[in-house]
Amino acid sequence: MKRRGFIAAAAATAAGGLALPARAQIFPGQQQYLPQLTIAVNVTLSGPLQKYGQEVVKGVQAAVDEQNRFNAPISHVWGLRSLDDRNDPALAGANANVAAADFNVIGMIGNLTGPMTLAALSRYANVGFAVIVPTVTADAVTKRGYHNVYRLPAKDSTAGRLFASAALEGKHGVNAVAVSFDGDYGSDVASGFVDRAKTEHRAAQALLFPLRSTDPAEAARTVLDRSPNYVFLAGKTAELGPIAQALRTAGYTGEFGASDGFYNSDTIATYAKTLDGGYIASPMPPIDRIPSAVQLVTDFEREVSQITTQSAFGYAAAQLLIAAAHRNNATTRQSLLFSLQSGGTFTTLVGQFAFNISGDPLIPNIYLYTVSGDGFKFARPAVRTGFVF
Repeated sequence: MKRRGFIAAAAATAAGGLALPARAQIFPGQQQYLPQLTIAVNVTLSGPLQKYGQEVVKGVQAAVDEQNRFNAPISHVWGLRSLDDRNDPALAGANANVAAADFNVIGMIGNLTGPMTLAALSRYANVGFAVIVPTVTADAVTKRGYHNVYRLPAKDSTAGRLFASAALEGKHGVNAVAVSFDGDYGSDVASGFVDRAKTEHRAAQALLFPLRSTDPAEAARTVLDRSPNYVFLAGKTAELGPIAQALRTAGYTGEFGASDGFYNSDTIATYAKTLDGGYIASPMPPIDRIPSAVQLVTDFEREVSQITTQSAFGYAAAQLLIAAAHRNNATTRQSLLFSLQSGGTFTTLVGQFAFNISGDPLIPNIYLYTVSGDGFKFARPAVRTGFVF
């Protein structure tokens, strides 16, 4: 399966249909007649990608439940309305209009993949939604000039720069090659990596291979012709893993690093020996090392059993919308968007966020994990902010 955004973890149950009804939890002692403010979630909930979209919805629902349960709403309760874009660009855009027809919906979270997000951006803007992008890292999302879009993970080119700065720190005599394919993910990450490495006066170059016609052994020989001692795999496990293995077979003894397309169980199951000791990037912080989130994590795990990358970022996206609404007592789409546009920092499960004018984090971050046969082990954040210990 192609990487669609950033790496997910556990699967979830399937959900069909175009739109699922809004849902809010009312708890004992809470007045039943309180009006509801609704968060719409426009993600893929059917087909091959449904488990990832379901994880986002689970995260949003857990944040909504947390807010309703523990923050004793006086004037309103929070609800969720999930919309299935079916990984169809036309439907992704149309769902924005469906949500806009519900006057209780004041904010949007979406989409799951880059193409769906890009297809819906103009619709979100036209109907006045503030939209939080929880999973898509493609640079194009925040290059369109919309000022209602706020992305949580670092964009691809920034992630590449952050990785180069952190992973190559303290290394001398580096000759790095960043390898990527011309598919839907990787080339921007590789470009960012090379740009940052060169800025730090390191030898670095990028190699872009055609996805449809590349033989791993031939690609490995092309890489080795550059005599690298550090190879950065900017892409997905299924696509670049065979090249890494072919490099080892051909005699490469240097280090590997890899982008967040490798932060998954397939990497450990198939390429742990090949990549042993190398850094793998992920936007997902080690949530067991976040002092401010101990109680949130406990409550969240009670609802979802296992926290995944998708559910964690869905949870954080809902936290951000709720916090922005509370900050300025926003109860409409316009006032919620104004609250976000007014700036400030928001603390969520996966990080503290303030945004630039394009909608990207002012202080983006990624987290580096090392690979071993036992799994991924947290090594360090790219930017040390004190959020994790």
